[in-house]
Amino acid sequence: MDQPGSSDQLVPKDIKATALDIVPALKEEAGKLANKSVAGGAEAAQAVGKAAESAAEVLDDALPALAGYVRHAAEHANKFADSLRDKKAEELLGEATTWTRQQPLWTIAGAAMLGFALCRIVRAGAAPAAAAAVASTEAVNDT
Repeated sequence: MDQPGSSDQLVPKDIKATALDIVPALKEEAGKLANKSVAGGAEAAQAVGKAAESAAEVLDDALPALAGYVRHAAEHANKFADSLRDKKAEELLGEATTWTRQQPLWTIAGAAMLGFALCRIVRAGAAPAAAAAVASTEAVNDT
């Protein structure tokens, strides 16, 4: 028997059935979108690899030791791009979860560094905006 205030009383059965029909389609669309994002990430990693390869070629004559390090970084970026192309978003999420559980200290350190970097970026963007607002206020007051 339905309890007063239960979800069975609040949501009609035909709406519930319709919602249950929609959920698989939504999951499929979300999966497609996530896989599209992974493909974009793979392309970005490939672009970083190509840029590093170009930088290594430029550095070959002037700083050959540094060129070797840059070339090595380019190889890793290209391998990373290839590994992204070969996996679906669900697989990557599973791997990230596993790695996070195995390496909690690195995860916390990375989150702290990312938070610090974002804070710096926001503050750097806020300072010019505040200066522009003060300048426009002063210009209005001068007239």
